[in-house]
Amino acid sequence: MVLISRMGTLLAATSVILLVRAAFIPQHLVLSNRRGGFSSISLAASEQFDLDGLSFRQANQDDIDTLSAIESASYPADEAASRESLKYRQQNAAPYFRCAVQDENVIGYICSTRCAEFEHESMTTHDPTGSLLAIHSVVVKEEYRRQGIASDMMKKYADEMSTEIGIQKMVLIAKSNLLGFYVNCGFKVTRPSDIVHGEDSWYDLEMDLQQDAIRSFLNPDESWFVKTEQFCKPFPVVKPHLEAHRIWVKDMRAKGCCITSGYRVDAEGKPGGGGMMLFAAKSYAQAEALVLQDPLVANQCVEWRLNGWIPEVGNVQMR
Repeated sequence: MVLISRMGTLLAATSVILLVRAAFIPQHLVLSNRRGGFSSISLAASEQFDLDGLSFRQANQDDIDTLSAIESASYPADEAASRESLKYRQQNAAPYFRCAVQDENVIGYICSTRCAEFEHESMTTHDPTGSLLAIHSVVVKEEYRRQGIASDMMKKYADEMSTEIGIQKMVLIAKSNLLGFYVNCGFKVTRPSDIVHGEDSWYDLEMDLQQDAIRSFLNPDESWFVKTEQFCKPFPVVKPHLEAHRIWVKDMRAKGCCITSGYRVDAEGKPGGGGMMLFAAKSYAQAEALVLQDPLVANQCVEWRLNGWIPEVGNVQMR
């Protein structure tokens, strides 16, 4: 399967707006819709891909050249995003730029930006507080296509976006031959789309993102606690546990824990100062028990310290 999205540059977030350029196809064909026509390219069938070996992570600056090469190879020249556009999205909308990785090699990606309203004028910028999420590209590298990777990417992407504050719904625009794919991913078809693009008809689809309310304040019987840490193992060893840590924090938030986690940076915004986690607990013992569940701590990837924190002026509200 080849799955590629584009409408010049689509933005959006209470919605994800997705324009798909290619679809379900036989093993020997790649179809590319350009100005209403289809062209076929013969390709050899690939070996079955092991989805269990596929990881999904945030794109970083070092990925830009690889992402740009995949983009250029996947879209016609007049539709492919420029390297500068991809760099902008990575720098300004990094949480919504996710890469599919096998053996540390990027083999696909989904990138999006947020906006308050889905309009032409909002399609070239990113509003970090926007309630709509628009997907610009859903791309799988050519030699890995037609093996279920796009489905896996989309489902993981939807799961991750459901934990993002302020994104309430994903909406996409697709042609009729992709409706079955998106319905299988959890979308529902709502109506023919008002958007005109080329000679073919498009359909609006949407998926509600069911979000548990994120608790913002302490309960009366709780106090604030701060865990600070430094890596004590090489980053390649730490890396999988760092991703597990992020998932664990999101899961704790979804369960009602008042918690946030991030990393410290220097004057130039570069990481290296270690990590910090701020959270609520009823006692030091309860706070310590929670810290010991952290995958980074449980796998002895960090040297850490736990302190209680008492606000003297003002207080903290989680988002």
